[in-house]
Amino acid sequence: MGIKSMLRRRFGPGLQHIAWRTGVMAMTGRSRGQAGAIVLMYHSVADREEAAWIDPSNHVAADVFEQQMKWLAEHRKVISLARLVEILRDGGDVEEGTIVITFDDGYRDNLTVAAPILQRFGLPATLFLPTGYIDRGETQWVDQAYTAFQHRSVVLLHWGERVTREYSLEDPASREQAYQAVCEDLLVAGPDERRRKLRDLLNQLRPSAVPPRLTLTWDEVNELTGTAPFSLGGHTVEHTDLTTVSLDAARDELAVCKGRIEEMTGSAPRYFSFCYGRNSGALRALLPELGIEAAFGSGAGGPFVTAAHDPLYLPRIAAQADLSRFQMSLDPANRGAWRRLGR
Repeated sequence: MGIKSMLRRRFGPGLQHIAWRTGVMAMTGRSRGQAGAIVLMYHSVADREEAAWIDPSNHVAADVFEQQMKWLAEHRKVISLARLVEILRDGGDVEEGTIVITFDDGYRDNLTVAAPILQRFGLPATLFLPTGYIDRGETQWVDQAYTAFQHRSVVLLHWGERVTREYSLEDPASREQAYQAVCEDLLVAGPDERRRKLRDLLNQLRPSAVPPRLTLTWDEVNELTGTAPFSLGGHTVEHTDLTTVSLDAARDELAVCKGRIEEMTGSAPRYFSFCYGRNSGALRALLPELGIEAAFGSGAGGPFVTAAHDPLYLPRIAAQADLSRFQMSLDPANRGAWRRLGR
């Protein structure tokens, strides 16, 4: 990493926040005309008890989520993903301050926590489902790994196949390195290999507790869409990084995911979210044949979605777990050099 990048990573977010709080960003960053929509990405919004089992990077606290939705209802124009796609298809301008809300992975708290809050404020959202996890009611692999580390019964972990490294779990820095190494391996693994590696991790760490079911079942998915303003999209079958498999295997993941959602809910999904944002032109080219009208992936530019965007290659931003920084992330003035400071 170069010196300039290192300095920006260390000091950039703080400078960005100061500029926003003092009004400097508003004076210099706001552009004229239409700014486009911002699509928010959430995962879990669990209450404190369930949040203890969830990787913090995938979680916004329930009370913070409620504050955010209240602020959006009062200060922004929240529309459905279907409405955004319609505007893009017609080539229209997207009004400044427009927001779309999305959730990935099918956490059960999307029903128990998010849905009542969204209903209260009249806000629509889209939920992207990894159908294999819904079929099994299985907790996401990252939360299984997170819990294993949190409740470990040992002080050493040996990890890696080609080069095995010993990690001390008593040292915080070494423990974090171990956790990141495990997650990187599990992320790119196929479903069978991922289960094998998770078994190895659990056998080594011997955790004193396992997470409860954190994932929706199909009955709960139908309850969610039947009583709340949620539409559904696909998120593969096994939460797969499709860039790591063949195009034929990727096509199968997409087709089976779509078919399973239609089978279990009676409605075919029209939207898709690439797992971990990872995608390619060849993968995006598979989507139209499956009737997918909009998809999200990293590298799509943005964060403001305009008519210039390809609907099959749209950007999103992760919702900040802090109300002040959440508001800053949605400010139309937070663009260009100001937004790059926060990366």
